[in-house]
Amino acid sequence: MEFIAAGQVQPPDVIYGQLFKDVQLSKIFPDGKTFVDCTPKRDPKEIVKDYLAVKNNPAIKFSLKFFVEENFELPHTPQLNYITKEKDIVMHIKNLWGVLKKDADKPVAGSSLLPLPYPYIVPGGRFREIYYWDSYFTMLGLKESGETEMIENMIKNFAYLIETYGHIPNGNRTYYLGRSQPPFFAAMVQLLASIKGDEVYKTFLPALEKEYNFWMDGANKLKPGKAYRRVVMLNDGTILNRYWDDRCRSSSKIWKK
Repeated sequence: MEFIAAGQVQPPDVIYGQLFKDVQLSKIFPDGKTFVDCTPKRDPKEIVKDYLAVKNNPAIKFSLKFFVEENFELPHTPQLNYITKEKDIVMHIKNLWGVLKKDADKPVAGSSLLPLPYPYIVPGGRFREIYYWDSYFTMLGLKESGETEMIENMIKNFAYLIETYGHIPNGNRTYYLGRSQPPFFAAMVQLLASIKGDEVYKTFLPALEKEYNFWMDGANKLKPGKAYRRVVMLNDGTILNRYWDDRCRSSSKIWKK
């Protein structure tokens, strides 16, 4: 399967242009993450077209917040309303898995969410998507709760991201596609193998190899003291990995529009 390059999937600032800029600068929402996590109710191109028309019409009394609320579904965070009732901490944690669970996603044009094919656990609150290395520690808790199926579903989702986009982004949002987090996918697979056996390694080997190649891209061409994307060669020839955001750099023209 050919993966989708990060530059082919556009984040909200590119899709919504001036509307995005105006919403974020006007601070109609106290959290800058609110608008980028909204879901459009109709074709994003039509929303932008209508916005520019009403914005530039002095005869119309215009409310930016009302326009956004009319054209977008605001992100829902039900876990904020969760009230602790259990006295036993183990039972409390087990119940939280249901609160933080998201079912498989349905694709929506113009949404920043990268849809995942299997259920998964989110951190909660304003973090309505899965995050990469955070999820390993979530899986440790899931293992203690006997939630093996959920661990496997989350690993399948990460394998899907690798197969689809070439790597596991910071989180399953378009605005995270340019960067990853410390690679814990191999540790996740090892965790599942400790429960279900070594056959797990064979299942996820293709994804493991693809992620390794993502992190080591360009290493064979490096010279001492030089760096390329996520690899750096020290003067003694040692190769290290580093943080690198492809979108902010190689796609700088997109961000300058």
